[in-house]
Amino acid sequence: MQDSVKHGSVVQESLPGVLDHRTFSRVRVDLGRCDICNTKRAVYRSQEAQAGICEGRYARLVKEENAKAGVR
Repeated sequence: MQDSVKHGSVVQESLPGVLDHRTFSRVRVDLGRCDICNTKRAVYRSQEAQAGICEGRYARLVKEENAKAGVR
């Protein structure tokens, strides 16, 4: 299942498998808004991917990885 967010007339979707949740770490500094949904505050940062994501997007990345590994 892909997650999508509608901004005006543009729909943004995160692509499964593009971002690896293991490269993200939680930060306490203000990163601005999530690079995927652009609505919530970014609280995870990946130096490798040069991206900041919100709590919900991080949870989705973990959920996708667990689904691949057969974890419920």
